[in-house]
Amino acid sequence: MQLQISQEEYQTYLKGVGLPKDIKLSVSVEALYLLTNRQMIYNFYQNCELHLKELKTISMEFADILQRLCVQKLGGLCYEHELLLYYILKHLGFNVELIRCQVREPNSPYNPDLPSTHAFLCVRIKDETYLVDPGFGTRSYRFPIKVNFQNLTETHELFAQEYYRIQENETHYQFQHYIDENWTTYYDFDKPLKFASVEDIYKDYLNLFTCKQFLGVRDSRFVICKNTEFGRIQYLWFRLEQQFTAFKKILKFNEVIKIEFKSYDELKEDVRKEVGFQLPDYKLLR
Repeated sequence: MQLQISQEEYQTYLKGVGLPKDIKLSVSVEALYLLTNRQMIYNFYQNCELHLKELKTISMEFADILQRLCVQKLGGLCYEHELLLYYILKHLGFNVELIRCQVREPNSPYNPDLPSTHAFLCVRIKDETYLVDPGFGTRSYRFPIKVNFQNLTETHELFAQEYYRIQENETHYQFQHYIDENWTTYYDFDKPLKFASVEDIYKDYLNLFTCKQFLGVRDSRFVICKNTEFGRIQYLWFRLEQQFTAFKKILKFNEVIKIEFKSYDELKEDVRKEVGFQLPDYKLLR
């Protein structure tokens, strides 16, 4: 895997997230917040590759991720977003590590035997720890979360409808989101913290295509999410439903507008207009 990035690639990234190529960024909390937020807003999440009849893995080399997300504007899976920011922060000199985690299906209990299907970043600046996750589908947090693992009583209100917290058990931590007046766990990660290599993350990415266990992100939920300055635009299509079930949610501050689609063609056309992304032909999907 590519470990170093060139100055030209770095400047391509800056342009791709709407920043001037000559901006001077240092290892600081301010730069971390800026890059995290800009990358999330200037890119979007989509998991189309996982729903194709012919499951084909894509390159996780930095140069290729950079082209797809920042130049071609194709969006991508969680691992693409995480690795893109990971390499940029490394390039700038940040102390950044990757953490693997297990995504829970809705209302399911903790299961330590689940495979790792997601990752996020852990950044240390002086004596402070920040969690960063620009690629978690419809639940990415738009700013880093400052976490004190010795005292997890704090909740993190980052934006309207974006409330998060980290909880702990004897063996693991839980990332939770406050939604519908309840705290919902979205993923679990090891306690004490365990850091992963880029090679570990790449193996997890490959496992998404071959794992025999049911994975909602691959086997059920077709997801596209574009974050905005005002909230989010989410698309979800539940492929396993007998009746076509797909909708769009526009979150703007505390307002939510829901639009339902009657067909895949309707969904496809709306995504093209709203996000600028061309969904694959229906015949190519499982």
